[in-house]
Amino acid sequence: MTMKKLILSILLCCSLTAVYASNSFDHKIAEVIEASEPQEQTLLGYSNQKVKLSIPEDDQIIEIENNIPENQAYAIRAETGRKYLISVEDGGEIFITDYYREPVIIGLIISFMILVVLLGGFRGFKAILSLLLTGLAIIYVVIPGIKSGLNPISLAVGLAAFATATTMLLIAGWTKKSLAATIGTTGGVAIAGLIAMFVIDHAPLSGLASTEAHILLANLKEVSLNFQGILAAGIIIASLGAAMDVSISIASAAQEIYETNKNQGKRELFAHCMNIGKDIMGTMVNTLILAYTGASIPLFLLLYNESGLRLLNMEIIATELCAAVVGSIGLVLAIPVTAVVSVFLLKFKE
Repeated sequence: MTMKKLILSILLCCSLTAVYASNSFDHKIAEVIEASEPQEQTLLGYSNQKVKLSIPEDDQIIEIENNIPENQAYAIRAETGRKYLISVEDGGEIFITDYYREPVIIGLIISFMILVVLLGGFRGFKAILSLLLTGLAIIYVVIPGIKSGLNPISLAVGLAAFATATTMLLIAGWTKKSLAATIGTTGGVAIAGLIAMFVIDHAPLSGLASTEAHILLANLKEVSLNFQGILAAGIIIASLGAAMDVSISIASAAQEIYETNKNQGKRELFAHCMNIGKDIMGTMVNTLILAYTGASIPLFLLLYNESGLRLLNMEIIATELCAAVVGSIGLVLAIPVTAVVSVFLLKFKE
């Protein structure tokens, strides 16, 4: 790898770190100097331990009591030498709120980016750049737009068009191939969004099946959020990456087939594209379904002994099935849309 590529990758890592740091929560970092063994408080339902903390930001050492609830999801046990996030209440009371994971997460992200650049060269760098731009669009356009009351589906489709166009232009340049892939991806996920809204309206699904949605509903009462639209937008965004992969594969194949034999007709070229698409379809649909399934394994374990009739009618299960199937429909539809657009662009005026 040239020095130029290395410098560019370092700058990219630094920019991502800077964006993350600008959005960090207002917490302090503390290191545990000493921590006693947890003492069980039987009547109160939790354990507590005496902890001595060093807070570098304030240059002070303090002692607190750390309460450890029985629920493992919220239990944070202080260990000597480990760093934690702490919060200070108005009365001056200090609590350990979470583990300090930032160095590991940032290190993992930077390692990923450097690995992509090392193996992919300048194309790898451009792929990371397109990912960063998509992430910024989600953080600074889609999320604020939804909170301000804009239509979540319109925002998601707009994001799909922007992310796909940015990725294709950076990777493939301004070509018929990149244009066909952009239109194919956007068309596929847009149709999936319409299908999602139909299913959400007729099932019906409230969009409130997740714990996060309940928290939003309880804490953002002054903001009128369209939870059904948010659910549909989430389905669109979740299927976007796989749809882009399929679309660029079809568009690239169409370009190569056309260059090999420019005399073949439109129907023949379209048939070749669809044959390739059928091979791609099986693995990519599996990829999307398995991705949703993998993320929902705790849910499936929780509901394992429920009856089939009960399962299919539970909103939390219906929501996951809707997301997986509708996302897969968008992926499948991206194939013929991309094939049609590719044939039209390549055989235009012929």
